[in-house]
Amino acid sequence: MAEDKKTIGLTDSAKATMDRMVEVCGFKRDMDAAKFAFAFAVKNGQEPRPIEGTGTIWNVGTLDEGGDLKTLIQSLYPQVQFPYRALESLMNTGFDLLALEMGAGPVFSIENLLQRSSKLDEADCNRVS
Repeated sequence: MAEDKKTIGLTDSAKATMDRMVEVCGFKRDMDAAKFAFAFAVKNGQEPRPIEGTGTIWNVGTLDEGGDLKTLIQSLYPQVQFPYRALESLMNTGFDLLALEMGAGPVFSIENLLQRSSKLDEADCNRVS
């Protein structure tokens, strides 16, 4: 019987992207970059999916000390039976998306990424109004 994850891991490519983001973008901890990647995946409408080839990096008690991420995932994805498996999936997906962003232009910055995202949201709102 499947059960939820006790440790969260990344694929080799996601870990490489995380390491680069910590170095280039100024995240103080790799865990912060991983949470950003999770948020980026959610923002981009990604759904949790099975993921293979992850190593282990963080214990869920360290990564999600108060259980806030678990609660958030249960709210965003009520169909998910195992929230920490979903978290791991979305972190890896987020890093895959961020790797594409990092390779898309000469200079990558979180600020530029967020500004671009904000402009897209604003355009969507203007279409609806």
